[in-house]
Amino acid sequence: MTTNPADPARPEAIGLARLADMLRAEAANGLYWGAEPGEEARLRALRDHAAALLAEVDHRSYEEIRAIFATDALLRTPIPGTEFRIDCGDGSRLVHRRRFRADTLAQRVEATAATLRTEVPAEPVAIADTDLADLPCPHTYLLVYEFTTDLDADAAEKLLDPADPDLAGDLPTYAPAASAVVRERGPLRVSPAAKRILDNVAASARESLAAATSPYSVERHHRVAAHCARTVEADLAYPRIDCGDLAAHGVPTGADAAVFDDEGRVLVIKRTDTGQWAVPGGAAEVGEPVGLAAVREAFEETGLDVELTGLSWAFDKRDTNLGDSRMPMIMSFTAREARPGQEIRLEPLEASDHRWMTEAEAAEADLFKGHELRIPVAFAKQR
Repeated sequence: MTTNPADPARPEAIGLARLADMLRAEAANGLYWGAEPGEEARLRALRDHAAALLAEVDHRSYEEIRAIFATDALLRTPIPGTEFRIDCGDGSRLVHRRRFRADTLAQRVEATAATLRTEVPAEPVAIADTDLADLPCPHTYLLVYEFTTDLDADAAEKLLDPADPDLAGDLPTYAPAASAVVRERGPLRVSPAAKRILDNVAASARESLAAATSPYSVERHHRVAAHCARTVEADLAYPRIDCGDLAAHGVPTGADAAVFDDEGRVLVIKRTDTGQWAVPGGAAEVGEPVGLAAVREAFEETGLDVELTGLSWAFDKRDTNLGDSRMPMIMSFTAREARPGQEIRLEPLEASDHRWMTEAEAAEADLFKGHELRIPVAFAKQR
């Protein structure tokens, strides 16, 4: 149920869907971590406002969207999925995109290789991102794997699980080292009705900021206020668009950066919460590519501007007996300093100390859970 893709207001409709997705995530994440006194009601209202914004453009009703948003129970981050590029025996290429459900990354890649009677690809060759492609569905990133099979395209497609239709379209892909894409976006033009909703959101953010004592709550509501500020009222009528599978299962995703110096040492921080060593990282945010999340986290926790050099491991904790319902998927990147000589400035809430460690030192260090697996892989990739 979409209008003509050439409708002049379609970019604004997609932009409003994107904004609603980001506000939905802010509400869900605030409720997940535990709201401060008085904040919970405002976060639930924020979730309802996000549903109202989406109802301005989506073909579903506010009540239907609101009921879907109310089921959010986990952290909301960009949703992980896979793009399988399959070179078939008849000379054609099949592109198959699907979000994760109950399966893990290793299970999916191995099962697909068995189905296609071919070898398991060693690693993803690229990352695609629906937000960068301006698809109006919930923000999804896709790990791109390549397969070759003797099967023809029709036979291969019949053997695969159904693809997710809302992921269809022209999705540009980026090599992992080039995936920290910063897209410049001007102010979003919004209708008068949408502006009224956003004014209410901004007012609620101001109330929350006045009452907040947690630095994490302060950060959250500053982001919400900034989202509202990047809009401008305009005389426009939105087309009705299909914003995809709003109830799509999401596996919460984080990103980290193993930053290496010229001597081949990796930068680690001593976590304030556990006293253990780890590379800088954290949750990815809806509206940012996962590569950019790694760069942002490195800056927030160490003060360093870094640039990615590759993806060392698409790390699914469910494949390693490190099940973590908070953040099961971690995109682990390697990186280097973008401006050598910068002073390290630790974020006290996150880190109490830092070190540049050799591979031998890291092998003997008390590393935060999961990093004893990821850091050796990062060293191997760096070599």
